[in-house]
Amino acid sequence: MRPPPRAAAPHRTATGDPFARFGGDAPATIRLFCFPYAGGGTQVFRDWRTRVPPGVGVTGIRLPGREQRFREPPFDSWPQALDALAEALAPETARGPYAFFGHSLGARLAYELTHRLTADGHRPPALLVVSACRAPGVPARTPPMHTMDGPTLHRRLREMNGVPPEVLASRALMTLLEPVLRADLRLAETWQPSPGRITAPILALCGEDDDIDPYESMVAWKHHTTGEFTIRSFPAGHFFLRDEEEAVLATVCGRLATGGAR
Repeated sequence: MRPPPRAAAPHRTATGDPFARFGGDAPATIRLFCFPYAGGGTQVFRDWRTRVPPGVGVTGIRLPGREQRFREPPFDSWPQALDALAEALAPETARGPYAFFGHSLGARLAYELTHRLTADGHRPPALLVVSACRAPGVPARTPPMHTMDGPTLHRRLREMNGVPPEVLASRALMTLLEPVLRADLRLAETWQPSPGRITAPILALCGEDDDIDPYESMVAWKHHTTGEFTIRSFPAGHFFLRDEEEAVLATVCGRLATGGAR
């Protein structure tokens, strides 16, 4: 599979601050950059700052179309997303060790940025955590969601517990959320993974009851790194990140404490 092509002339629509630096910009032994799932924002990771060990700095990646960037159109192509995020993250790689955590769409973004930043000569992450995301080359188990009609999409989101019930029940809130969600889902479902292995160790996290990206769809991540590979499952569905947050954090922080190695 070919890597996502780079745009000859980047279409710059992302102008706001992409970083939510929880706890400020205090010195950290290692910084954990967290990429949200489709339709998600940095609030998913806000409480992590008080629950990680000293020395771990938590920074949420704020994508356009939500939160303080809600006036910006969401990313509509992989070249656009990678150009904007790589440009923002490149200076961060020189500040010291860092790691990437991404859930679902966020894992795809984190993986592609690891390839991009390394290819451009920047320090690679000490650890890449891919959460609820099938490995490159593994076919999807479920139909694409970004092309579903409104009622079908809402029903699927309800089945997945992907959107709070009160949001799904609000026409006004869904009118705001749905265009961003569909754009994010389009990115996730049109992903063409970069070929080759990364040097960063990979920690894969999956839900035992996930019908989208179960264990058997994620174990092949071991073929995409020259470093250590570990996989851990949790007793929940696709959004185990919320249901098993304490266990997820303990697993991630345990790996960060060893510099990404087991």
